[in-house]
Amino acid sequence: MIDPIMTTIDAMPAISLAEIQSLALLDRLDVKFIMHEAQFAQILWRVREQYRVLEINGVRPGRYHTTYFDTPDFAMYQSHHSGTRVRHKVRWRWYIDSEAIFLEVKEKTNRDRTVKTRTPIDAPVEQLGDLTHDWMPASLQLNAAALRPVVSNRFRRVTLADFERQERITVDLGVEFSSDARVVPLPGLVIVEVKQRKFSLTSPIARELHRLQLHPTHVSKYCVSMAMLHPELKHNRFKPIIRRLEAICNGRGSSERHN
Repeated sequence: MIDPIMTTIDAMPAISLAEIQSLALLDRLDVKFIMHEAQFAQILWRVREQYRVLEINGVRPGRYHTTYFDTPDFAMYQSHHSGTRVRHKVRWRWYIDSEAIFLEVKEKTNRDRTVKTRTPIDAPVEQLGDLTHDWMPASLQLNAAALRPVVSNRFRRVTLADFERQERITVDLGVEFSSDARVVPLPGLVIVEVKQRKFSLTSPIARELHRLQLHPTHVSKYCVSMAMLHPELKHNRFKPIIRRLEAICNGRGSSERHN
């Protein structure tokens, strides 16, 4: 089913990495949706004239490799599982096609906004304690030396941009989780994230999502991958979303209504 998506993507106008920098939206509202490739292919076809597609070195979609860090007692994962209002994720992300690697911290604030900080690094790292602490926001009260890699993911990302509405959409395809030698692929799954300063249903893609009765879903690749690859951790909170993802991948349903 990827072929219809790629056919549409290849026909859409491009936007360069330099151009999209002004639409970084590092302080934003994120709204996520999950669906099957067949549904996204339909949506993309209907909005193809409203958005431009990020192209880097002649490549679209881009390839991403991410590794997440946590403490030995999984403090950040536990804060997500318990629903703590202010919580963090720490990761390095390798933007393969632009040959850039950033150490990134994502903070979810008590106003439900996402604030991301990014620090360029020369290569993937295993020990964050070896770095200067310039990358740590003041809100992250953890010992950097205690952080260690716990889970990774790979995916291809389509990035759509609409400057008129100050909107950026990321579309993750071919998602694959891994930890040590264990790999969990999620075939057929598409994760769409609409990023705006203030969420609006008037955008073209939001209207299409509404038309197909696809509702916002709280899904974190980090939390889901941790729950799937570290079953010894408490993960009751994430069981419903894991079942939904498995249903999409197994073709038993595209998306259930959000409760």
